[in-house]
Amino acid sequence: MISRREWLATLATAVFAYRTAAAQTRAGIPRIVVLSWAATGADAGEHAVIEEGLRSLGYTKGTSILIDHQSAEGHEDRLPALARAAVALDPAVIVAVGTKVALVVKQATPRLPIVTVVGDIVASGLVTNLRRPDGNITGLSFFSTEMMLKRFELLMEVAPKLRHLVILVLGRPVPTNQEHLATLRTLGQQKGVEVRMVTVDRVDDVAGAFAKLRETPMTGVIVSNSPVIDARAMEVGRLAAEHRLVAAMTWKDYARGGGLLAYGPDLAALWRRAVTYVDRILRGATPAELPVEQPTKFELVINIKTAKALGLTVPPGLLLRADHVLE
Repeated sequence: MISRREWLATLATAVFAYRTAAAQTRAGIPRIVVLSWAATGADAGEHAVIEEGLRSLGYTKGTSILIDHQSAEGHEDRLPALARAAVALDPAVIVAVGTKVALVVKQATPRLPIVTVVGDIVASGLVTNLRRPDGNITGLSFFSTEMMLKRFELLMEVAPKLRHLVILVLGRPVPTNQEHLATLRTLGQQKGVEVRMVTVDRVDDVAGAFAKLRETPMTGVIVSNSPVIDARAMEVGRLAAEHRLVAAMTWKDYARGGGLLAYGPDLAALWRRAVTYVDRILRGATPAELPVEQPTKFELVINIKTAKALGLTVPPGLLLRADHVLE
């Protein structure tokens, strides 16, 4: 009787052989692989923007371009095997969704072009020079350390009596998470706020982590963005409100779900811009020739209903600066 491990290995080989054969029968049509960490369907937003962007640039899926979506289904440990399988398909471009994915793909290939949108492309070690990236990676970076500091400052404006701040990280911390912690601790010491990091293995563990944080009064939380947790932003925002946490998140959906505030760039706009990088690579450019871009517009979203429930008064000046105030 074949063992489960042998069966899985056989299945993986069969799938790989099929995909390789399919690639060979469509010789001459460029292929891109979109590799993500989030569960299938959870990252549908990014995939839709990527496909829409390619259509707007004149590409027809299945005719003038092949698009292969691969997902680790929320399991970080599956990423290395998926990255190797993506490289084996020899695509024209690999689109890596998020920092963890980009780091794994970079380890899998020093040759194939990689386009990504990440929090801090330099601090993560993906590139060393924004103007002229070395190696085979380029894309967009929204410099998450600076945004973390901004979210901390916003929390202190709304809740000046805050004395504890937690950075919530999903999965194993990456170099940027450690940089966030060190930077926020320095600022926290100046403001009399204790800063620490809490990690959870799965999004389903967030509720339990929030329940423990609630036991400490006047606790703020900043959720470190990742494709997996961002895909359930409204649910996480709701949990933060239910556990009465003074929470700052990245995207608008966190605040729509009930999180106190969100501050970050327009993610869809970043991915639309990333598609132009894919197009330029398909036309002959190399990642090293394409400078890493940064967003120029950021949105501040405040959930005034949550603020009232927490007994907080949002300063009028902050309300005026907000792009959206949710009643």
